[in-house]
Amino acid sequence: MADALSRSLLPPQGGNSKTRGPPTGKRSTQKTPLLVFLFLALLIGCILLTVITLITSDQDTVPSWRIRPSIILAFISGLYSIILGGLFGVGVAVTWWRSIQHGTTLKRLHYIQAAASPKDFWGGFAAGSSARKVASAAFIVFVVKLAVGPISQRATRTRTQSVARNIDMNIHIAKQISDGYYGTWGGFNRVDIVQGMFLNLTMRTEPRKDYDCPSKGTCETRIPAAGLNYGCTSVSETLNLLDDKSVNSTLFSIDMNMSEEFGQPMLFLTMKYLSSVDGSCLGTLTTDSCSIIPATIWYPITIQNSTLTLNHNDLLSERAVVSNYTTEADKHTNNLTAPTGPLQGLYLGLGTILKAEAFLNKSDGMSAYTPSLKPLRSAQWPDLFFDTTINANDSTSPAYVRENCPLRWFSPRDSIIQSFFEFSFRSAYDLGGNADEHYQNFTAIFRSSELWFSTDYGWLAATVVTMVLGNAAAMSLLWGWWDLDRYVSLSSLETGRAFGAPILLSAGPEKESKAIIDEIGNERVAHDGDELVWNGTVYASGRWEGGTVPTVRGRMGGRTSGDTEGSFRNSLRELEGESPNRHSFGNVRGHWRGMSSVSHGGSGSSSASFEHSLGVSTRKWFGGPEGGGTVKHTRQRSGSGSGPGTPMLPLSLTPASGIGAEPSSRGSAVGNESSQLPPIKSSGGLQIPPLNVGVGTRRGSAGEGSGTGSGASSGKRPLSLIVERNSQSPQD
Repeated sequence: MADALSRSLLPPQGGNSKTRGPPTGKRSTQKTPLLVFLFLALLIGCILLTVITLITSDQDTVPSWRIRPSIILAFISGLYSIILGGLFGVGVAVTWWRSIQHGTTLKRLHYIQAAASPKDFWGGFAAGSSARKVASAAFIVFVVKLAVGPISQRATRTRTQSVARNIDMNIHIAKQISDGYYGTWGGFNRVDIVQGMFLNLTMRTEPRKDYDCPSKGTCETRIPAAGLNYGCTSVSETLNLLDDKSVNSTLFSIDMNMSEEFGQPMLFLTMKYLSSVDGSCLGTLTTDSCSIIPATIWYPITIQNSTLTLNHNDLLSERAVVSNYTTEADKHTNNLTAPTGPLQGLYLGLGTILKAEAFLNKSDGMSAYTPSLKPLRSAQWPDLFFDTTINANDSTSPAYVRENCPLRWFSPRDSIIQSFFEFSFRSAYDLGGNADEHYQNFTAIFRSSELWFSTDYGWLAATVVTMVLGNAAAMSLLWGWWDLDRYVSLSSLETGRAFGAPILLSAGPEKESKAIIDEIGNERVAHDGDELVWNGTVYASGRWEGGTVPTVRGRMGGRTSGDTEGSFRNSLRELEGESPNRHSFGNVRGHWRGMSSVSHGGSGSSSASFEHSLGVSTRKWFGGPEGGGTVKHTRQRSGSGSGPGTPMLPLSLTPASGIGAEPSSRGSAVGNESSQLPPIKSSGGLQIPPLNVGVGTRRGSAGEGSGTGSGASSGKRPLSLIVERNSQSPQD
């Protein structure tokens, strides 16, 4: 409603102004479909990203994701909720405008917009089909926004799972034992290898990358290294343990010797042991004979962190030979300084330690055994391999055996062979050292228990269904958007323009908020709780006082008839922008916001109001002469504006009889007619004759009509600045 002069007198905030041409009335016909398709594409993209994230993370390790899937899903669900809200908002606007386009009620229009909020769901359901549709869609969208995050989070979880994968590793280990490694025929110098075997000292990998196993797991593989190849035979014989002739018979023995009878050096291992006894004390004496030669074999090993271990059980049950080899250093010689070969070194290192023997004897009529005390014989091995369960209380042996001949031994063969392999492996690993000639690269199987992501495809389906349901609910409100000739929203500018708000009429044919803003967006407005006021608005606040005629600003109420002429002059000055009871702000006549004291009108109370001059008001007169109220009326717009103004209600300023002419000091051209002010009616609008002030009756001021301006000759005043009381300036 502001004209060109109002814009010049009331600049935009901060002093910026904008030159605008005539309204164009252009409308955005493509914005709605583009916006809808964009929102829909983004929503579908959120669904696809959710599915891709859940499928990709399934059966994948937790460390492989720098950002956990749960965080990604939380971000996607939040983005989805924002975009869904945007699409739903467009749908509500389309439904509102289509409803008003086809005709509806104000109640339904209210609930179409209000039903989008949870607090007005039920009111929307009862307000009609359009509002019910919005309320239903809003309820679904509300539930989807709440549910999509938790449901998608339930679709992914972590669990501990045993894993096995191949990794490349390195090691230095010798494939053959070189001559002289164990010393000479006259002396064995690798006691450290024997100590490591019997004391079970830990073997460590090299402290370098790819030599040890990743943490929290084990690496298993087979590597070729120096070892032994062997073949064994077994024979049995019967021995009567109660026969006196059997006394001093060998019941248990371990013996070794070197021989070249098969054309090459070989180590022979002979083991004899009483393997079983029947109910009549007849024992089975078993003899195992093994021939051993050097060979390169596959060793099953396990590496945990940097600890290297030989798997003996797998070595014996799945023995695999790469190749046999022999060396002249193992052939017998009397030269005690000659280097030994691998077999002679094994014999020197373990032969005297493992040799043992035990004999049958009688003690109080019961068969027993006695370890051999001969030199180079160990007395511990017969005890170590003796089966103590034969005479235990829970033994399954016959009572006669437990009482007369409780003798039985475990076979030492596997244990001794394992010790030979342990000795050879430790020797090969020690010999490998850091020498490049013994470097080997191998592939190990890494086994571990790791945290893995697992996707629940049932919850994944529920997530997709929930998101699709939200899309469908928001899209249901967009049906018929093609019937609208422009992009619509529920902006107060657009809806106010549709309802014919006076302040928005000067926007011309513009109907979209952006176009309205471009046209009159710099218009300043204020609201005091009862009316909207803007540049050029006029009204007066006051109270009726026992039938006394109220003034335009409520300053004449309660005055005596003797003061009629002075009150009239004060009212005239106020209409011209002066305030006889206020300090003047120069020549600026404007808009005051504060407490309009009704003491001028004879009342002791006060009320907040705007005071300003000449223009248009949204307020209408209400109240009455009996109950009091606020006098509201519109005044004519300044002639300086380009748009049509609202005509002022007629207000006769001709003094009543007895008042006399306007004093000459005012320079007024008002005649001395004998007519009186019209009486105040009990109801209806206040009729005020038009103000007709002659040339020279007003004081000149910047931007106002003077005695020479056309505005002055027509009695019109330019619009003044709206000034808020106690504020710094109109521009602040």
